[in-house]
Amino acid sequence: MTTMASLTKLIGIRFSGGGGGPSARFGTLALGSGRLGNDTDDDSDYTNLQEYVLSATIRRGRVRELEEYSSGTCTVVLDNQDGRFDPNNSSSPYAGNIKPGKLLRIKITDPTTGVVEPLFQGNITQWDITYSFPNFSRCTIRASDALHPISKNTVSLTTSAAETGTVIREILQDADWTSYDLDVGDSTLQAKTFTNANALQSLQLATQSEGITARLYASKDNKVVFKNRQAIYNDTNSSTSQATFGSGGNLSFEKIDIDFDDELVRNKVSISKVSGTAQVVSDSDSIVAYNEKSYVKSDLLINSNAESLNYAQAVLSEFKEPAVRCKSMKFSPLKHTDLITQSLSRDISDRITVDFNPPGSGTTFSKQLIIGGITHTIKPEQWETTFMFSSSNTDSLTWFQLGAISGTNDQLDTGTFGY
Repeated sequence: MTTMASLTKLIGIRFSGGGGGPSARFGTLALGSGRLGNDTDDDSDYTNLQEYVLSATIRRGRVRELEEYSSGTCTVVLDNQDGRFDPNNSSSPYAGNIKPGKLLRIKITDPTTGVVEPLFQGNITQWDITYSFPNFSRCTIRASDALHPISKNTVSLTTSAAETGTVIREILQDADWTSYDLDVGDSTLQAKTFTNANALQSLQLATQSEGITARLYASKDNKVVFKNRQAIYNDTNSSTSQATFGSGGNLSFEKIDIDFDDELVRNKVSISKVSGTAQVVSDSDSIVAYNEKSYVKSDLLINSNAESLNYAQAVLSEFKEPAVRCKSMKFSPLKHTDLITQSLSRDISDRITVDFNPPGSGTTFSKQLIIGGITHTIKPEQWETTFMFSSSNTDSLTWFQLGAISGTNDQLDTGTFGY
């Protein structure tokens, strides 16, 4: 069994100099100064803080389907017995430099492959000092990834009719964010004028217009990622299972949560484009069984009422009935080096397989799932990783171009889209 102590640790803070951000390998935690969206990998710029770290908790992605991806967060607790992390302590070796806005990054070196993998990068939003007299003190650092500063920014621009990825890139550039990894997009969105519009909400509008399987989130190295609606089907890490976890073997989990409820039921769906007519579809049997549960998206940037109708029908088809869904899975990476590799290399949108025999049941539970969220809880000799999942049913939905027949020559109407 691997121990935390056996992993190379460098914990640093960059208190001087402009430009660039943090660098860390696990336990490399680094804090740095710099312009949002930019970074440097020079560890020599950072002061080693290893001996002061008590714990780190990272949360990224979303918990359940149909939610927007939220800003990832990282909370690091430091020993502050000598007051060195108190911003009011003029005798601190970091006096005058303990401020919000510093960049924070955590990485871990995979002991099997030697590859240094990031777990989190973002900007510090809070230094929280706690004193318990007579002589006990801790400093809690809280940081958020790219989606947080973007959510505090506004954009003013006019986008032309363009593919979704192009529109998202233009919004990010207007928001002065230059670190991103964007798919092209499978839709051509309408032209749109944004005037003092919230930057994150504008990005989410473009993503929603792409389709229900499109995704927008911040990667573990703090790039804004846009996945088009076909990515679940076409990207290797999303379309092909990357690992199989079970109740035994090298990739064993400790806990799995399976839900069967009506929380995600949507039996009346309304989708409309800008200046379009709302396309409403419903399922009467589902409404009788579970009461009316609505899903509404309006003023989307899609191009036709027909496309809005296809969108609505796809949502209704997937969510009109409750389904057995694997909500989350927790495992301890330190139990096997293969688990460390999986904890470090997996990211949001990756597909994995869960395969096990539930106690008291003769039926094997085997399901492919898409990672929608990741949590890490790290202490001196403990490391827990939890994956939150999306349904395999939703993730099998893809948009395709419909072959609508028109005229006498059986020509395809290439302006019509569907799932």
